[in-house]
Amino acid sequence: MGKKILTVILIVLLVVVLVVAVYCLTHRSAAKVMWQNLTAPTLEMDTSEWTGGTTYENVQYSDVSESDYLHLYVPDSDEPMPLIILVHGGGFVANDLESRQAQFMYRYFRQQGYACATVNYRLAAEDGFPAALEDVKAAVRFLRANAETYGYDPDCFVIWGESAGGYLATMAAVTNDDEFNGVSFIGEEDLSEPVSAQVSCLMDFYGIIDFPFAEDDFQSQGIPSIVRWVANLWASASLSGTGYDTVEEYWLRTALADCTQEELAQYSARYYIEENWADVQNLNVLIWHSPADITVSEQQSIRLYQAFVNGSYVADGTISDDNEDRDGVTYQSFAGYKHADDRYYTDESLANIVQYLDALFD
Repeated sequence: MGKKILTVILIVLLVVVLVVAVYCLTHRSAAKVMWQNLTAPTLEMDTSEWTGGTTYENVQYSDVSESDYLHLYVPDSDEPMPLIILVHGGGFVANDLESRQAQFMYRYFRQQGYACATVNYRLAAEDGFPAALEDVKAAVRFLRANAETYGYDPDCFVIWGESAGGYLATMAAVTNDDEFNGVSFIGEEDLSEPVSAQVSCLMDFYGIIDFPFAEDDFQSQGIPSIVRWVANLWASASLSGTGYDTVEEYWLRTALADCTQEELAQYSARYYIEENWADVQNLNVLIWHSPADITVSEQQSIRLYQAFVNGSYVADGTISDDNEDRDGVTYQSFAGYKHADDRYYTDESLANIVQYLDALFD
């Protein structure tokens, strides 16, 4: 009996190997992308103690939820320094302000003389759209109102987000102070003048921007559904019992198929770029993404880049040789990087951002 079971197992394994081999031969580009994702390196994070400034942990910025708090790192300096506001990813359903990517960012940039605030917000299980966005904008206003107290420059704000955090950071950067302003920050009622959530610079790392195109974008890239199914396994567990098919729909609390085109447009940052173009055209923008990303298609970032260049909601999702960066808007594609790849956060990669920001705030 033991030999028969072993034989069956070997036959099953052989069939699996043959199926995978045939698939790789017939879907070479998809197989290459999968290989790049499977072999992406993991970097060791520098977790040494920081002694170059002051740390403020668990700072509550809003009374709306216990989730609304942030950590703040302010380097020692004789002059106020720029502040980088970090918005973690996690598909609107997971992670917090101590996510791996947020840690890479603040551990590096506080060493370079930049104040860093990493922001927590309400996830989908607690509340749906636009709760997380309103939380992030409340955090930005709180940080500006308290700049003198903590010692950074209220006129030099950068907002960074990755993945779902890229969506939230981008939306916060392109909407005006009358939009998504439903959450008050602590102390706001005592102020005689309103406080703005506007920022000088947006850094979007592989953010999802247009929910309705999430799957179609991968099909246009030739990424088979099976690859997307594998990439979304973690999300499926988060959706158990919610009644929704995707984490985006869970957060929006609506099925995208039931939305009108007008409703879908107003979930997109590109819509607000066009609506608020008079202000947005002066925003400095840095966008990073990879064609090997099987969680959020690079087409999402390409359309966003086009919107920032053209000031228009309409975009075809391509970058040609004729496209040139508008002053202040830069797009960089990283070949072979998976979603949230550690290589985005090497000292060498982040040093390029320091150079970019130093020039911006010089």
